[in-house]
This record gives sequence, structure tokens and C-alpha cells, in this order.
Amino acid sequence: MRKRQPPTIFNQARMQQLMDKEGIDLLILRGNENSSYVSEFFNNGGQLAYRPFTVFYFRDPAIESAYVVPAVDLHLAMDSTWISDVRAYAMAEFFTDLDTHFYPDFFEAAKAVLSDRKVKGLVIGTEGETLPAGYKAKLDHLLEGNRIVDASPIVELCRMVKTPEEIRRLRRATEITIKAHASFRDAIKVGGTDRDLFKAATGRMISEGADGIRFINIGCGPKNSFAAHAPFPMGTVMQRGDFVKVDMGAICLGYNADFVRSYFLGETSAKHQEIWKRLNDAQLELGMGLRPGMTGGEMFERGYSLISKHLPKFPREFIGHGVGIGSHEQPRMNEVNRTVLEGPAVICIEYSYYHEGCRHHTEDTFLVTEAGVENWTENCPRELIVKA
Repeated sequence: MRKRQPPTIFNQARMQQLMDKEGIDLLILRGNENSSYVSEFFNNGGQLAYRPFTVFYFRDPAIESAYVVPAVDLHLAMDSTWISDVRAYAMAEFFTDLDTHFYPDFFEAAKAVLSDRKVKGLVIGTEGETLPAGYKAKLDHLLEGNRIVDASPIVELCRMVKTPEEIRRLRRATEITIKAHASFRDAIKVGGTDRDLFKAATGRMISEGADGIRFINIGCGPKNSFAAHAPFPMGTVMQRGDFVKVDMGAICLGYNADFVRSYFLGETSAKHQEIWKRLNDAQLELGMGLRPGMTGGEMFERGYSLISKHLPKFPREFIGHGVGIGSHEQPRMNEVNRTVLEGPAVICIEYSYYHEGCRHHTEDTFLVTEAGVENWTENCPRELIVKA
């Protein structure tokens, strides 16, 4: 077995502090993002609901963590995670290149992990009602004799504060996305299609070294100028005066960017240009004014006041969010969120507004630390009109 390295993504010290504060002895994390975060194994199989990848993480450092995975992914998991005790249950394959015991199902493996560690009378944190109902019912039964609490909030708080390796990956994903956006913008031309835009952006992401494409939503022409999340190209041929928008993010080792710009091809009205200027001015002022200690609600109120005095009936219920393994992480900037921003955190600020069938949308990415704010996307062009 290879020598285990300490975690570089999972903020272990912070998780210990949060578990101490809440009195949680054991975390059992099955959600794909959370289990990937703690284990540092980025798998594809966890998207299948019947194949749980589950971490057992103890507050007491003297009690060894464990990781239960499907047999088909055991070898890769063992080579990828910092956790030494990795166990498998029969799923997809009954035997592999490893000569080792496979449990008949996940719950038999979980039962063995808990029995080996004599888990009883503990406070155990799970992901609460977000767990699949059948899994939750069986897990609750398995954990009888312990007190079960919802640990989702503390895991979100842990993930908000980024380690240096997380920041490196997020910065790289953002750099790649900005370059892809430059190719997207260059492809906006009369007679071109939204599929040309898609190819230009995704091709540039891969050529620049992206490990994948988290998403790309293109609005192009009157068929979907109003759409926030158009799922695929429609073959629209661009004409002079068309509205064009893209919301996209490249992936770097499991971490994704999230970035938006909007355009008009050749010409547009003074009102559209005014809206675009107002959105960008408010976004930049809010983003560069972020400080640790602000709550999600306070950030929303400040951002809303910056824009609502210029644009009536501003439609958004949130104006920003953290980004990391997940596309939307804490602090989510809405009116009711009292989560306190702690740094270093990577934050996306986004504004949108509807006018004459078009959904103006802009989004930038900021690194927030105790020392100040960096705008990672400040050098991407903001000109609304692309020459025809």
C-alpha cells in the first residue's frame, strides 16, 4: 500500500473545530460532493444513487477514519484517498485485481466499520433529509443507540473556507474559463451559429488543459434570449442585433469556475447599454467591498440597494454564492441567510435583468481574504456590443 499523505483539500483542522463546537463525534457523509471533499477521491460512480461512496470521519484523532466504496472502484479509491481503511462492497464486480474481502452490500460494510470501532452512545452527524429515503431509514436503524443530528450546516461551513490547494484549482479553472470565453466572444459573428459558439468555448477549455466541462449555457437569438440555463445549442444562426450570452465553467481536478458575460451583435439600444452598465457597476462595487464577517443577508441587502435604485423591480432572490467542488456553496447571498463569510473564500457575484425579451447576465469571481479582495475575472472584456 502506498504511503498516505495528509489531506490537502479537506480542511481537517477546521472540521475538527466545528465538530468540537457542535459536540459531534462522528460524521457519516454519503453525498457525492461531501464524500469527495473529505476523502479527496473524485469518483464518477457516486452520481448513481444505488452506489454510495461513504466516509466515516471521527472527531477523536485516535479513532481511524474509514471509507466504504463499491468494489469496482476500490483500487482507485485506495490509491487516491488519504484514508487508510478503505473497504468495498460487491457492486458492479464480484472480484477485481485486488485479493481482498468484499462485503455483500454497503450496510454490511458500514456495520463492520461501526462494530470495529465500538460505536455506541455517540453523537453522529449525517446529511439529514437530503439523504435518499431508503438509505436514511437503513442507516438510522444501523445507528440505533446513538444520537443522530443533521451535520449538513457544519460541512457547508467547512467547505466555505478554502485550503491553498483548493484556491489553486479554482484559480486555474477560472483562468481556463476566461480563455475559453475569449474564443467564444471571437466566434460571435453574423452567419455563425450557437453550435459554433459551443465548439469554440468547449474546444478552448480542453486545449488549455481543463479536466472537464462542468456546464455551458448559451443564449443566442430570440429563441432563447430570455433563458437562464439553455441546455444545448439549437442551431440558431446569428443576425445583426441578436443578443448572445454564455454562462460556463471549466473543471480543474474536481473544482469548477462559474462565469457569465452578455453581448449584442453589432448594435443595440441605449436602454440595453444603460442596463448593462448598471449591472456591472453594482457587481464590481459589491464584489470589491466583500469582507469576512459579513453575512449572506448583509451582502444581499448591500448588493440589492446598489442596483434597485437604478433598475426597478430587480428580479433576483440572490446575487451571489461561494464556489468550489459545488457550483453553489456558502455563503449564498439571499435576504434570509445569516451564514457569516469567513476567508479565504472564493465568491461569485452575479446580476441579471430582463428587458425586451433579453436576460442580461454578468458574473465575476472574487477571492476574499483577511488581507482584501482579488477579482480573478477583472480583465475579461465588458463591452456589450461585439462588432458585426
